[in-house]
Amino acid sequence: MSQLPTPEALRSGEWMTPRQVSAVTHYALQTLANNRNLGIGLPYVKLPTGRIWYRRADVEALISGAAAA
Repeated sequence: MSQLPTPEALRSGEWMTPRQVSAVTHYALQTLANNRNLGIGLPYVKLPTGRIWYRRADVEALISGAAAA
């Protein structure tokens, strides 16, 4: 897991929720959760509130890498 994002970074769109990631990658929410539990897939942070966030740059890199393959 990465360093916790600031509230400003969360509002700026630099970070995405699992639902947002699911919408752009077409991965099921359960697949994202399973990958987190297995320690594979996208890096993420878990806030003390329990909310999960993914860095937008990591999601975009996944998408562009999948398009290149």
